[in-house]
Amino acid sequence: MNNQQVKGYSEAIISAASFGLIPLFSMPVLGSGMALPSLLVYRFGFGCLFMMIFMLLNKQHLHIRWGDALRLSFFSLLYAISAITLITGYSYMPSGIATTLLFSYPVWTAIIMMLFCHAKLTWQTALAIVLAVTGVYFLSGVNSHGGISSLIGLLLELFSGLAYAIYMVVFTRMRISKMPALKVNFYVFFIAMLMLMLYSAFTTGGIQPIGNSRNLLCLLLLGLLPTALSNVLLIMSLKLIDSTHVAILGAFEPLTAITVGILALGEPLTSAVIIGVILILAAVFTLILQK
Repeated sequence: MNNQQVKGYSEAIISAASFGLIPLFSMPVLGSGMALPSLLVYRFGFGCLFMMIFMLLNKQHLHIRWGDALRLSFFSLLYAISAITLITGYSYMPSGIATTLLFSYPVWTAIIMMLFCHAKLTWQTALAIVLAVTGVYFLSGVNSHGGISSLIGLLLELFSGLAYAIYMVVFTRMRISKMPALKVNFYVFFIAMLMLMLYSAFTTGGIQPIGNSRNLLCLLLLGLLPTALSNVLLIMSLKLIDSTHVAILGAFEPLTAITVGILALGEPLTSAVIIGVILILAAVFTLILQK
């Protein structure tokens, strides 16, 4: 393995692990009383700021055509929906489990490809779906006390994964996929921020103030690490190593979230959680390793 490959693997691992830090920085802010729409506005706002800095350093211009702006708005809506349902699910189940359920999006992608893109159902895909559904059952806690709340959280996280899967499938079939990735990410975050500002105005009466220096630090880190840095490093790693390997290393997302939830947020580690995580990761690996 040469130095460029080592660099690519390192960037992919850091990218995936940083995305798994969303609960670490969002839970304290939500716990202080900030509403979810305001949290997401600040997340995408600070993410846009850092992305703009990256773009200026790379001497990229911000000009886009109106048609591209409309297409980017569609993807911003999907991204915003995925983010809202992901973090809302934290109220119904441990954040690490919620992030693991989001990582079932490769299974959703396979289902969408079969239903709408005439992809064939291979035995690997069928096995992955069975593994994922079984893993979701173990993670959901529907048989435990408060099962209704867990079921609501389960549906929220699965819908978050579905929105992200639609994003991935449709994006590769539009011409904006040819645009520089930094520019695409910047506009997706920026338009999503505007949508969430409107959503906040109707649901919570507007954007809440940050409040204190602890919240400011958490929001800055939320915008930098699991938002801007994660996307930039993902782009850099794809230039150095195979995309399949990058996808495999994406398993560090739920593993990081589970670890953060247990070590930093005091969430329980049960045998059902362990079995569920293993089954979902097995389903994802089965999908992305097939030719």
